[in-house]
Amino acid sequence: MSDRTHNDRNAHWQRWEMGQLERRQSRRQGDIDAGRQSQATSDELQRRKEDEFRRQAVERGFEEGHSSGYETGHGEGYAAGYQAGLDQALADHQARLDEELQTTLEPMARLARHFERAISQLDDDVAYALVELALETGRQLAGRQLELAPEHILDDIEALIAAEPTLSGSPTLCVHPDDLVLVQRELGNMLSDIGWQLRAEQSLEPGDCRVETEQREIDGSRTDRWERLRHAVGHGKH
Repeated sequence: MSDRTHNDRNAHWQRWEMGQLERRQSRRQGDIDAGRQSQATSDELQRRKEDEFRRQAVERGFEEGHSSGYETGHGEGYAAGYQAGLDQALADHQARLDEELQTTLEPMARLARHFERAISQLDDDVAYALVELALETGRQLAGRQLELAPEHILDDIEALIAAEPTLSGSPTLCVHPDDLVLVQRELGNMLSDIGWQLRAEQSLEPGDCRVETEQREIDGSRTDRWERLRHAVGHGKH
């Protein structure tokens, strides 16, 4: 029993050697160095994390500032562009309305111009027709007056003599045969005094007369006098 007890005690004790202490110190130093290295690594990681956080914060701030500035500038530019586009659209719309209005009114304007010219032409035509009517009425009344009072030919002959006082040679006064006796009786002496001859001319109408000289003829017919009157009022034949 005593031997077993002694052996058990010896089992708890080991022989001490110098190398064991050195190894223990070496392990302890290694643990210390590993701890220091681990702490240094941890500090470095922490600094990297802080640097990364600051970098990300700076980037986020820059991006947010850029985005805010872009949105503000974009909003202002959009508003200005929208107003400019609206003004241009209104101007284009007004131009189209003016063009459509001009296109719509142009036929009416042409019609109005044509109507104005037609009215003006109508006024001219009416005025011309009224003058023609007056002239024709006067001609018919004059012819009727000659038929009722043939002696009016005497006034015409006297007016013709007064208008042509310088006829040379021996002028011949031609009248219709129905007027010859009347003219001879009333104006024969005067015609003789101025050297005029009197002759009947069947081709003339009653109330007409004509003066013939060696150089020319002077038509005193109602038709000729009528045409001269028409020319005087702008209604003569062209």
